[in-house]
This record gives sequence, structure tokens and C-alpha cells, in this order.
Amino acid sequence: MAVFAGLSGAHAILLATHWCATANVSHLPQLQARFPACLPSERLLRIILTFLPESTEPQYYTSVVQDIVDGNSNHSDTGEIDVSPVKDLTEAVARKRVRKLRLLSLKCPDDEDSQDLEGLLDQFLIHRAHRIDGETSLQPLILELLLPFYERSPSVRTWLISTLLPLLRLNYEYYPSPDETFSLDTLESMDDHTTINVLLSMTGAERNMMDLVNNLRGLVGSWMYGSNRSKRRRLSQATQQNSISLPPGETQPRTRNCAGWHYVNEWLVSRSLVDLESVVSAFSNWGGPEDVDLGGYDNGNGQLESDEVADLRTRYAQSGLAVIYANANISGPSLEGSSEVLARVSRLLDHEDASYITSDTSALPSIKFDASHISASSRVSLLQNALLLASNPLTYPSASSISFLSAILLSLRILNELGYPIPCRTAANLCLHSHEDMQLVELRNVMVSAVRQAQSGRDWRKTRQQVLWLRDWGAGQSGQTEGDLNCHGLFWRVPLDVVEAEVLKAFLDAKEYDLAVELYVKSSSTVNLSQAEEAVKEAIFSAYDNASNGNRTRGGMKKAHEILQAFKPHIPDSTSFKQIQALISATHALSFYSLTLQHGVPFQPVSIRVHPDPLSLIEKVLDQNPKAYTKLDDLLSIGRNLVAAGFAPHLPDDEGTLPLDSEDAVVTAERRIMSLAISSALSDDDFGTAYSYILTRLTPPSLISTSSPLTNPAVKDDISWRAVYNAGRYRSQTASTSPNLQAQITRLSQRMELLSLALVLVPSPDPLPEILGAWRRCDEEMTGLRTRESEEEEIWDTKGDRLSMVPGGFGPTDSEQDAFETQQHHARRARAQQQQSRLNLEEAPMGLFEVARGAALALHKNAFPLRGAAETNADADPPSDSLHHSASHVRGSSDDADERVRKRDVVSNMVTGGLASGIGWVLGAQPVNR
Repeated sequence: MAVFAGLSGAHAILLATHWCATANVSHLPQLQARFPACLPSERLLRIILTFLPESTEPQYYTSVVQDIVDGNSNHSDTGEIDVSPVKDLTEAVARKRVRKLRLLSLKCPDDEDSQDLEGLLDQFLIHRAHRIDGETSLQPLILELLLPFYERSPSVRTWLISTLLPLLRLNYEYYPSPDETFSLDTLESMDDHTTINVLLSMTGAERNMMDLVNNLRGLVGSWMYGSNRSKRRRLSQATQQNSISLPPGETQPRTRNCAGWHYVNEWLVSRSLVDLESVVSAFSNWGGPEDVDLGGYDNGNGQLESDEVADLRTRYAQSGLAVIYANANISGPSLEGSSEVLARVSRLLDHEDASYITSDTSALPSIKFDASHISASSRVSLLQNALLLASNPLTYPSASSISFLSAILLSLRILNELGYPIPCRTAANLCLHSHEDMQLVELRNVMVSAVRQAQSGRDWRKTRQQVLWLRDWGAGQSGQTEGDLNCHGLFWRVPLDVVEAEVLKAFLDAKEYDLAVELYVKSSSTVNLSQAEEAVKEAIFSAYDNASNGNRTRGGMKKAHEILQAFKPHIPDSTSFKQIQALISATHALSFYSLTLQHGVPFQPVSIRVHPDPLSLIEKVLDQNPKAYTKLDDLLSIGRNLVAAGFAPHLPDDEGTLPLDSEDAVVTAERRIMSLAISSALSDDDFGTAYSYILTRLTPPSLISTSSPLTNPAVKDDISWRAVYNAGRYRSQTASTSPNLQAQITRLSQRMELLSLALVLVPSPDPLPEILGAWRRCDEEMTGLRTRESEEEEIWDTKGDRLSMVPGGFGPTDSEQDAFETQQHHARRARAQQQQSRLNLEEAPMGLFEVARGAALALHKNAFPLRGAAETNADADPPSDSLHHSASHVRGSSDDADERVRKRDVVSNMVTGGLASGIGWVLGAQPVNR
């Protein structure tokens, strides 16, 4: 061309740099055609890359770049070419300036994937894109730059889809922000794992749930399109080796596509722990690695082969199962979300026949699957870091794993209805790795929650069917034997009759007595009558033990009594029910007394069942309730009921129970209660009540006309004689200090009578010396009291004789006084001789048989006073009439020598007589007897 005449190669280079610096590049193809040796395509592209402003619209130079690469200058601009900027430069100056030029390399220094680019154009475009992003951050200009070339260059298309497209969507479409934008250098400096975390973590809880779906489809899907680029392989090499696991039977390593999508699956599982709702939405609306949005720049599904697509679909489905197992939320919406994920996984893998199981709890289907692989799993399989392993039989998609998880989800629905929600992982662990005792404990917890959450309208028949279904997932209804139920059901290790027994207890706790009788007593069920009786017994004792008050009309006691009344008519011969009836009666009677146990603990019904000797509680009742010993019949009834309830009585010094039959045990218990009541009466200084109890209830039949119900000669009685002996040696403080001498003599005679009865009741001769010693002391005391009585009588007689000293009195003459004193002297001498003879007789040796015979005769006399009085009157000596005539007005004669005029009558007669004598002396009247 003539316009370029006179220009050297140096001038041409400087002119090209000037045109690029002024953004006037339309004539570069002509300049290249004129100077092909000085301006080859590589140098010219480097000049454009170095001097063309990055803000220049790509539409002004993309065609020029294409002509330069293709070597086509015919379609270039034919306008006027201005060469004046370099025309006046000398060759030396031009060369000097050329040597100072510093052209950029076509290879991007930050892009190590230059070997993947097919030519100079690819390198130029990628480097130019980085320059535009670094200088202007106008990333849409990069898209305009690449659009004319991506179809002709696979490497440029891959870079556009995997790098530029996610960046444009992230900064301008999905999350536009005027302050923060991602750059090309930032995005390309991250490995696959980091980039996936960043792109997916842009989804926030406050954003729309479809954001995660868009990110998976538009950001991660397009990013994974370039996963085979060499730079990404080098960045992700370490993480790739640590995170890839092979499915069963696979021996070759995965492709980069599979490794990248594995990070996506891991992120979904981790995200579900904090935002399950968005993850459920992602599984419901995203079809997995096949469902990607490449912006229309690639009509295929990336560089995936058919086998890779199938493997990615399986791994994606496994992540869905892992999300369900990792879900620890037990709420209803969470369970609904897990069901949606399982349904989606079933559709992806064409297992539609298993997805319907989780839809509704009204229909309880029979679930069948091959449990051989499922049962081989270990507890490690349920750990979060093992959920995505291809060797995990619980999460690796198969017909068995999907059916098993479907049954687990339906079981969780039923447990939610029963008020016992648990996580999916817990339910799977319960089914697979729990032994019988652990499953039984969980079953009982389920029934307790069902009773606690029960409403008035609950259908307990349906509840029973649900619990039975939970045991075997309906496999037992399909005809499978107990041995074929391996891992079929949450409680498959618990026997069916035990499950039925627990259901029966729940019915009783919920007060469904009529239904329980109908299903487990009247009808033929898997529970026989003895098992039903045992379950009812446990339910009664459970209510009884939890009762805080012993009154059978309140709380747990009322419930226990109602259960007993509901079943007792249908099992009338039950020994257990009879014992429970007696126990409830005894507890009810004890509730009317104030009773506090050790350390201030109030009495509760369970105290009877745990006490080693329940009869000792009656002793506490007597100690803590004043005058409780007066209610002897009530206490005896309590003791009989305790014995009827199966609590054998203890002897005071016995370590164990007595080996007696029922009748003997009742007699022993009654004797013990009588002994306690007598002791309580004595401690309350109520000797009269204790004496009455002994005479009416403890006297042996040989001494009274009717036999007492407490006396049974066949039973060794080591209790009654102790009570009688303690009462016989009891010394009342009030009676011993009483001024009434006759009352002291009466009390002492009663004590001697009781000691005589103790001699009769004692079962062995060992305690006889002790009893006889007490009897002897009482007899000595009686002698002293009799002596005092005689002395007091003499004193009263003397006082009566001295009435003549009263003014106006008429006393005896001197001869009469001498005769009276002589008679008194002879009477005192006779009494002294009688007392001496009696002492000599007592000091004489006496055999135990004679003492016992004398005690029995004394008891016979005291027990029947009328008969004794008659005999006494028949054998009594005639009364003496030798008393002085002056004492006739104060002391009358009697038919019985033992009877005496009361002292207050003597005093009254004495005073009256004295007043009469005094008045007669004043008036000068003479006494009648004179």
C-alpha cells in the first residue's frame, strides 16, 4: 500500500502500538499484511493485549482479532489510514523506541491451564478476560469478548461455562451487590471443595428456598463443567485422595466429575443439620448432577459418560438417604421433609413400590425385604462421617435399604402419634443393634408416653394395632415365623406375649378397664390368663407404689382399687388378687392414723411393701397416736389383713419369718398386736385398759368359760406371757402415791393376779424364777399394805374411844375402860401370832408346782368373784361381838369379817355422835342408853 511507503518495520510496530493505545485497531490487518515479518499474529495480539484499553467495547476489536488470527485482511476497514504519528521518526529513533516496548505474554501468568488452550487465540482471549476483570471489573465485557469465539474453541467454551458463567450469575443475577463482587482470579484460585462451599453457602436462611436449587443448577452445575481442567486437578489433588470412596465392586478411581459432586453431596448432608427445609426443597426440585443449567452454551450434559451419569445419580440418591439418617429433628414437619426426600430418591432409582410406605399411618402394610445386608451393618454405619461411604449398607441405594428406611419413617410417624418422638438414627440403632432388654425398655417408654399423651378420644384398639405393627412391621401377619423376623420391626427381639402384656398395662394405666377385660380376659389372645393376671398385678402394684396417700378413694390407691375390682370378678380364684385386696384394706385403715417414719418421712403405701416387718408399723401407730390402743379391733383387723396379704409375722427377737400356716400366722400376729396395745396402754399409765385386755383376750380357755380367738394351743405362744408379765410388774406412779390405801391394795392384787397368769402362760421353765421373784415382791408389798390397813383401823378405833373427852360427851367408866384395853391387848397379841405363823409358812420351802397351783386358785377366785364370794361366805367364821359398846355408833357389825365400813362413814358417824352428846350435856338431858 502507498500509504505505508517509507515506513520500516520499526515504524510499523510503533504505529500498531499507537493505534491500540488510541483504540483505533481497525487498520491492524492491513498493517499486518504490509509488514508480515515484523507483525506476526502473535506479536500483534500481544500489542493489542498490552496497549488496547481494557474498557474498550469488544465489538470494536473482536472482528479485528479474528482477521488477525485467520490472516484475512480483505474485510477490514478501508477508510483513511493516518501514519503521521510515526512518519517523521528516524529509523534510529524508531528502533530505539521499539526496544523499549514491553509486551505482555499471551499466556496469563495466573492461568496454568495454557497447555489446555488450542492456540494463540485461546490464550489471548483468556488473558484479555483476566485483564478486563482486573482493570475494570466489567465482567459482561468478557462475555462479549468470548461470544464470537466459544463455538470454534472447546477450551474457550469450557472456560466460559465453568468460570465466567458462574461468576456472572453470582455477581449480576443471583446475588448482585455494588460493594462486593467475586473476581476471576479469586474464583480460579480455589479448588473444587472450597468453591462448592462458597457457591452453595451463599444461600441464607432468610432467602428463598429456591436459592439453593438455583445455586446447585446454575452455579455448581456450570462450575463442575470445567472440573477436568488441569489447574483444578492440581488444586484438588490432595482433597480428592482423601474424600473419594468406591461403591461395592469398583476398583478403578473415579473421574474428576464424580469427585467434585461428592463434595456437593457432603455439603447437602452437612447443611441438612442446620437448614433441613432448604435441603428438602433442593432434593424435591433438583434432579441431581444431570440437572444443570449451562446457559445454552452446551446442549449436552457436560463431559459425562453414561456410566458416570448412573454413578452420580446413585451417589446423589445415597446423599438423600444420608440426609434422612442425619436428621436429628423430631418434629412433624421434619418427618414430612424426610418422607419427601425418600420419595424423591425412590423415583430417581425407579423404586416406586417402596415410597408409598411412608405416606400414611392409617394403613399398616406388611413390609418385606432382604435383611441380610441390613443386619450386617455396625454402629459405625450410623455415624455422620460414614453415611456417604459406598460400603454403607444402610445408605447405599438398594431395594432393601429403601424399604428399611421407609419402615423406619413410618415407625417414626406412629411414635409421634403415641407421644414418643425419636430421631431416625435412634430408631435404626434400636432395631439393628439393641438387645431384648433395651428394646423392652424402649417399648415401656413408648407405652408410658402413650398413656401420658392420651386424649379422651384416643382409639386404644388402633393404638394396640400400631404397637403390634411396630414390633414386626406386619411381617408376622404375612405368615413369617419368629425366626424370620430378623431386623423386621423396632421391637422384633421382644416376644409377642411380652408386648401384649405391656399393652395391657398401658390399658390399665389409661383406665380402659372394660377394653382390657374384653381383649385379654374374655377373648383368646396371645396372652394366657396367668400372664394377664401377672400383668394386672404389676399394674396394681405400680399404682399402689406411686400412691402418696393410703386412702383407697384418692390417687394411686383409688386406681389400684379400681383395677382390682375390674378384674377380680373375672378371676375369682386368684390368690394374688385376694392378697392385694387384703393389702389395700390394711393400707386404707392405716391412712386414718397419723404415721411418720424415720427422718420425718410421711407414711406412703409403698412403705408397707418395702418394710421387712410391716406389723411393726402398728407399733409406730400406737406410739404416734394417743389413745390408739383403745381401737384394738381396728388394729387387729389391720394385722389380719397384713398377714392375709402375705406378710408373715416376726417374733420380737427373730431374724426371719415364722414358718406357720395362715391360721397360725394370724394368731401370732394378733398376739403381737395385743402385746403392743397392752404396752401402749401401760406407757400411757392406763393399767385398767391393759388389765381388761388381758382378762378378756389373753386368758387361756382352761381358766375361763369361753375360748378367746387369740388362743390357739397348737401355736407356741412366746408373746402373750411377756405382755402379761410386763403388766404384772408394772408400777403405776399415780396408784402407788394414792392416799387411798384400799385402791393400792386392789391394784396390787390385780398385779399379783397377772403374775399368776404369766406363770400359767409361760411356755418354758426358764422365766419362772423371774416371775416368782416379782410375785414375791408384790406379796411382800401386799403384807405391808395389810399391816398399814390394820394400824389405821386401830387408830380410827382409838379416836372413836376418845370421843368422851369432847365437852358434853358421855364416856365409859373406869372399869369399862380397863376391860376394853385388856381386850385390845389380847387382840394385838393374836394378830402378832397369826402374822408370825404366816411368815414362818412363807419362809418354808415351797415347790414351783405348789406356787403355780396356788396362783391358779387365786386367779380362779379373782376371775369369778361371785363364785369366790359364795365360797368365802360359806367358810367364813362368825363375826366377833366383843367390841366395846361405846364404839357401836361408829362401827357396825358385819356378816363378813373382810368387809369394813367406809372411813368417811366412820368419820361422819363420829362427828354426828359427838355433836349429839355435846348438845345433850348443855340441855342437861341424859343419854338413852343410860
